[in-house]
Amino acid sequence: MPEAITPAAPAVAAAIVPAAFADAEKALLAPNYPLPRLHLVSGRGARVLDVAGGEYLDFVSGIAVNAFGHAPKGLADALSSQLGTLGHVSNLFANTPGIELAQALTAATGYDRAFFCNSGTEGIEAALKFARARALKKGQKGRDLLAFKGGFHGRTGFALSATYTPSYREPFLPLIPGIRFADYNDVSALGSVLDSEVCGVLVEPIQGESGAVPATRDFLLALRTRTTALGAALIFDEVQSGMGRGGHFLAQEHFGVKGDMTVMSKALGAGLPIAAVLMTSDVADALAPGMHGCTFGGNPLCATAANWALSQVLAPGFLEQVRRSAKHLAQGMDALAAKHAGVREARGLGLLRAIELAPDAAFDAPALIAAARERGLLLVRGGERAVRVLPPLNVTLDELNEALSILDAALTHLGAPEGARS
Repeated sequence: MPEAITPAAPAVAAAIVPAAFADAEKALLAPNYPLPRLHLVSGRGARVLDVAGGEYLDFVSGIAVNAFGHAPKGLADALSSQLGTLGHVSNLFANTPGIELAQALTAATGYDRAFFCNSGTEGIEAALKFARARALKKGQKGRDLLAFKGGFHGRTGFALSATYTPSYREPFLPLIPGIRFADYNDVSALGSVLDSEVCGVLVEPIQGESGAVPATRDFLLALRTRTTALGAALIFDEVQSGMGRGGHFLAQEHFGVKGDMTVMSKALGAGLPIAAVLMTSDVADALAPGMHGCTFGGNPLCATAANWALSQVLAPGFLEQVRRSAKHLAQGMDALAAKHAGVREARGLGLLRAIELAPDAAFDAPALIAAARERGLLLVRGGERAVRVLPPLNVTLDELNEALSILDAALTHLGAPEGARS
């Protein structure tokens, strides 16, 4: 059993000034988010400050976007230089950073071609369209798509149609038809849902939104084998798990499986909006000019950010360090799960991890997030009963220990009888 976590004095003493919220948002913004929100004004590395000067250890990382923390050295200079030369040209013209990005991504992954757009949901939208275009090109009869319960693929029409969660879907029904759902990690069910009517399968190697739920190797291998036999495209959603967060450049490498398409975003742009749909030549051969496009996709500025991010992740030794940090974090979270009755389990892969609360826990996920925030640690929810832990990929062991100590203190506080809480 991993060693128990001993709270460090700095973390326990992380009583900060009261959190500062952006009250002006309530009268200005559409109510799509719980308002008001914590008002952050600056950051450096894994730490951020709010408008009142409160300091936090940021283990949300922009929801897995800020892979190198805040204001990483070198990024601003690269962006400033590019913006002073050429910022945007549209998809009517080529640009050198975009070409270099496509070269780097295909070399790093073994895919043949890339399509650039602005966000993960746009990348998923494109990949699903490409799967149907591929089926048409090949003369295949089926046009159905298979996705999985617990998956989250985005908010645009097609991506939302492939997302199972009823509360996300119901306000916008009817959605795009022809999408089936199956249980994640259930190999035995594939025979009844994956047949010749299916032209594409969309799956996350780690379900992030559901709380860092990894696939099993047997499940992904079975998907690869069956899609190949049927001639269907296997699409990996690596929007959250790619760019090293799973411990390898792509999480699918951990399982020894490769898709026909892979969608990357989030950390790819180091904070700027960009996504890439990586594809085999077999998929690319089904596409033609005018079939799909994106005005901003792969523009010089965002491509420069992505090239900078790739240079960091692909630097010698970087991913080995991610795996060492991930092992340390996993051991610490396992110790917390063993110590606290309110925690059902700790799980995840690489630095995409979560703790799921026990069904009989006296508190819920929002309460744990709030208790951690009050002690100086920012976390993000994952599903109904889980809280994700998403540190920067270059996090230090001291920062991991501090976060584990704060999480321990928050769980201790919430697990105490109400009258004993301090």
